Amino acid sequence: MNEKHIISLIGFIHREADKFLENQLKKHNILGIAPSHGDILFNLYKYESLTMQQLAKLIDRDKSTVTVLVNKLVELGYISKTPDLEDARVYNIAITEKGQELRPVFEEISKCLLAKVYDDFTLEEQTLLLKMLQRIKF
Repeated sequence: MNEKHIISLIGFIHREADKFLENQLKKHNILGIAPSHGDILFNLYKYESLTMQQLAKLIDRDKSTVTVLVNKLVELGYISKTPDLEDARVYNIAITEKGQELRPVFEEISKCLLAKVYDDFTLEEQTLLLKMLQRIKF
């Protein structure tokens, strides 16, 4: 095994996962959403409402990237973006009813993706792989 290929392999896995997600979204007739929107939606499902800054930190993206992703989801009606009552510079992001309707579909797609990833792994191998990948730091 050539250890120098690990970054290429991780990149390949990421691209394949994105393709899978895009195909699943199309299959469920969910248009306009990219895999990169998933992190935002999953965090809003968990926390219901977050500031742009909190969201950027949770998904580990810069604020300008989050702004573009959030604006697209607002345009599609899946989330809302409102100025904070106490500080107009701060925006609160919340999931809408339309966004909540996607939740079961997203959870099912996520479950299918994980099943595909871990298809031939024992539970012990899954745990070990996750621990090893979490140790990679930049």
